[in-house]
Amino acid sequence: MQKRLEIGSHVFIIESNRVITEVIVTADRGDFCVLRFPSGGAIQLRKSRVFASKEDAEIQIPKKEPVQSGFHRPPYYYDH
Repeated sequence: MQKRLEIGSHVFIIESNRVITEVIVTADRGDFCVLRFPSGGAIQLRKSRVFASKEDAEIQIPKKEPVQSGFHRPPYYYDH
């Protein structure tokens, strides 16, 4: 269970599954909280999308595995 977020605390969110952004909690409403960006904008997210530290957020970013293709053919390979 996640602890209650304090208003005014600095927390981290993940944008577009790749960018970690530090935001400030401005309101706590049930399962949601309102977060303010440093640029002045705001967003409302579920508490499960908010992380207390940058390291916790980095763990949640999906890692892209390199795709192994079978046989590499040069562009001048002609199969006769």
